[in-house]
Amino acid sequence: MNKTVVKKDQSNNAVAIMSQFENVQTGFEDMSSDDLQLPRLKLLQAMSPELENDEALRAGHVYNSVTGDWWPSDQGVNVIPCSYHKTYVEWAPLNSGAKGPVAVHQSKEVMNNTVYGDDNKYYTNDNSGNYIEETANYFVLIIGGKGETSQAVVSMKSSQLTPSRNWNSKMKNLKIQNSKGDYFTPPMWSHSYLLRTEKTKNGDKTWFKWKVEVSSMLSVESHVNEARSFSEDMSVARDKLVPDMDEVKTSSNEKLPF
Repeated sequence: MNKTVVKKDQSNNAVAIMSQFENVQTGFEDMSSDDLQLPRLKLLQAMSPELENDEALRAGHVYNSVTGDWWPSDQGVNVIPCSYHKTYVEWAPLNSGAKGPVAVHQSKEVMNNTVYGDDNKYYTNDNSGNYIEETANYFVLIIGGKGETSQAVVSMKSSQLTPSRNWNSKMKNLKIQNSKGDYFTPPMWSHSYLLRTEKTKNGDKTWFKWKVEVSSMLSVESHVNEARSFSEDMSVARDKLVPDMDEVKTSSNEKLPF
């Protein structure tokens, strides 16, 4: 049989099969956000445990904690920020053996009961040794090379709060002109951003920090719909975000920006 005919038949068969996947019961009907693990886009540092398990990884790479995908520091990853949420995470001392945070506080008022230590940490004033980390969380859609999207969260704390504030300013200062000629501030998910990383130094310590650049206004309708939907979903579920324990262990080399 002619090879061209075989390939054509296989292609037609694949299209016929894929058409059966659309507009049907998916099996995910009873699955909510509580049943999923939201991937983290992690900025790898010299002490990140991921570097021990993959020789291709380097400090400064951006790493997807669920899929294992990674992006070099100079290439970065394109994302659509859909929702933002500030948390104040209470941690026990690193040598306590704790497997997770003591608490995740939603209000800045908890900082009123802290004392600033010589090691740049805010300690609770109950002599427990616990400390509070202000954490900026961005719920984003990752844009793949073929335009496909996937959900993730980016958390910034300690010295990373400086690029976080820079990103926030970029988003808040964007203006779009409507048909009447008036300018308005669009939702944060109106644009995509390129997340790259760069090396920084303070004394004898070096680490990588985020570098955020505006990419472009969304022009693909599916991206707009997905971003709007994810933004609405996260406005309800974001309080359930659980911090990453590994990020606590690898942030000790960073200096706070004040």
